[in-house]
Amino acid sequence: MNKKSNTKNNTGSKVKSNTGSSVGSKAKNNTKGKVSRNKKNKENQVLALTGMGLMAVQFIISIIFMAVLHYVDMVPLKYKFLVGLVLILCVVLGLIAQRWKIPGIITKVLSLFMSVILILGIVYIGYTRGAIERIMGNNSKTVDIAVYVRNDDPAKELQDINGYSCGKLATVDADNTDLMTDYIDSSTNIKLDYIDYNSIIEMVDALLSGKVKCIILNTAYLGIFEEMDGYTEVPSKIRAVFTKTFESKLEDSNAEENYLQSDDVICIYVSGIDTTGPVSTVSRSDVNILLFINTNTHQILMINTPRDYYVPLSISSGARDKLTHAGIYGIDVSKKTLEMLYGANVDYYFKLNFTGCVNIINELGGVDVYSEYDFSTQQTWGYHFNRGYNHVDGEGALAFARERYAFTEGDRQRGKNQMAIIKAVIEKMTSSTSMLTNYTNILNAIAKSMATDMPYEKIGDLVKMQLNSMPSWDVQTYSVDGTGERRTTFSMSSSQLLYVMIPNESTVNQAKEYISQMYRNERISVN
Repeated sequence: MNKKSNTKNNTGSKVKSNTGSSVGSKAKNNTKGKVSRNKKNKENQVLALTGMGLMAVQFIISIIFMAVLHYVDMVPLKYKFLVGLVLILCVVLGLIAQRWKIPGIITKVLSLFMSVILILGIVYIGYTRGAIERIMGNNSKTVDIAVYVRNDDPAKELQDINGYSCGKLATVDADNTDLMTDYIDSSTNIKLDYIDYNSIIEMVDALLSGKVKCIILNTAYLGIFEEMDGYTEVPSKIRAVFTKTFESKLEDSNAEENYLQSDDVICIYVSGIDTTGPVSTVSRSDVNILLFINTNTHQILMINTPRDYYVPLSISSGARDKLTHAGIYGIDVSKKTLEMLYGANVDYYFKLNFTGCVNIINELGGVDVYSEYDFSTQQTWGYHFNRGYNHVDGEGALAFARERYAFTEGDRQRGKNQMAIIKAVIEKMTSSTSMLTNYTNILNAIAKSMATDMPYEKIGDLVKMQLNSMPSWDVQTYSVDGTGERRTTFSMSSSQLLYVMIPNESTVNQAKEYISQMYRNERISVN
């Protein structure tokens, strides 16, 4: 009986023990399962919240991007609407994808990538507008006026010339001269004995001969002496003891009723100066190209006028001078002089500093320029160009654009080569990745070497027009011609003969006919 009892107890004990162990194991497993599920739920919640946070950031950045895009005002409305719609869809799809783990992770990565891209876009678009604004709307000019003494004069600075006799111009460039005399008389304690002269040559001769001890002269005139017989060494015989830069507004260029004008045609004067310093500084203009853009026929006509063209200046009362000398008095004088020559209103100007353009071309990695001739440069030693395309850096491009002595056509061919450089730069900017990879440096170089009075809104309209219809442009070029002679000029002495180009009126009339066809919305073909 004890054995049965023990057996019963043992069996009961075993049964009870096994049952309890099984229930406990199940409870423990259930607890672990709950913990695991809770952990996964929390992980999913964290992932979802992270995804929603990233989408919220992307949405905010998208709003900022669209605001900047609208502020720049160079993208057509339909494209802005399309970009905005795509950005909203990306955010919505990203939010929906957070319901699933793998799609959620993918959209998180994409959201980070897109946010970075949008931030870069905001920076670059804002930078673009800033650079363009530095170029556009420039309606001022700066002129450097200096007080010169002879090289052997002991004077070193302005106070050293107190009591000196001082030559100044009474007629030519008198306005600029008066800026300096007014400054000296009103802002310094220096007293000068002024003597008026009617020509630069007479005034310089007076200084070199000792009749006066100093002179006041626009520094832009120094370059003229290089082309004058007997005066090429003047810049090395005189020395500036004081130089001051004066800034003034350009004269308003009101449209002449009897000149050609049209809503479909924009006429831009492209002036190229070969100087250092600010592009707004007045200087002789070595490049003088009228650019006619017909937004209806999508043709561009470039008319080149040689720098030595012998024409009346807008300020000379009919007296003739080299076209390049007009730049000494300001780009507004050059612009109006060309209006008189061709009978068409010039709407805006673009002033290029060709020395500064060296930096642009270098930042682009050089350009491929087409040469009509095989030649070696004489003005800049060490350059040779083959007929056909030549890859040039900035310095080579400048040598190519400046050369004229290597050609029988002289300045005529130089004008064509300058247009070739401009065309090569445009082609490189529009067809190469250099513009993207070195974007900010190129914009900086452009801003430093270019100025225009064209308002930002007009540039925006042209860009939007191009993006709306993406037209292809037909570019036609023409150069007026003439014969070389030596004549007196308005800017210099009546006794001093300078090399000029007497206009060939038939080529001027042909240019006028091409221009008229542009304004009549006719397709032109330059032979």
